[in-house]
Amino acid sequence: MAVMNSVAAALIATTTNDGPSLNSNGVVEWGVKNIIPLVLLVIGIGIIASARKGRISDNANTLTNVMLGMGVIAGAAVLYGFAGQLTNLVFGDG
Repeated sequence: MAVMNSVAAALIATTTNDGPSLNSNGVVEWGVKNIIPLVLLVIGIGIIASARKGRISDNANTLTNVMLGMGVIAGAAVLYGFAGQLTNLVFGDG
């Protein structure tokens, strides 16, 4: 029920003079709290299952790919957070 309430609160459109808007921060927070841990859980279970079969090199490759993917996601989050400052740095304040 709490998930439904948070999703509903995130999707409530408010009407302004510019038209309806969407609270995308609520959707992103919900995804970070609920979706990302589930994805990491599935990856971890897959690594443990393949380790039991003796495929250590496959696990190393998978773990490396996961770490690289998390680095790319973290880099995208940093760029998203500092996009305004970066554009001001490159193009000036004008």
